[in-house]
Amino acid sequence: MTRGRRAGIDIRPEHAIRWLTANAAKALGILDRTGTLETGKMADVVIWNGDPFSVYAKADQVFIDGALLYDRNDPTRQPLSDFELGQNLGVGK
Repeated sequence: MTRGRRAGIDIRPEHAIRWLTANAAKALGILDRTGTLETGKMADVVIWNGDPFSVYAKADQVFIDGALLYDRNDPTRQPLSDFELGQNLGVGK
């Protein structure tokens, strides 16, 4: 969008997101199954707290195959970090 604006082309966010979703699915030959939010199509959906094209936007919720797998406001739906994987943290002593 930024490069388009620099070239004098105003690219609206709804067009840019379509380029990233529907056009990619079309190029892969799977637009009939995914790429847009329509009844009967497969979709993973992210609900953002702001403009998804902003570096400041955060994902509030993530749905994969229709199931809520991440919710910023629900500690039980937070990802587990593998940062401490393999470290002896005194567990089982």
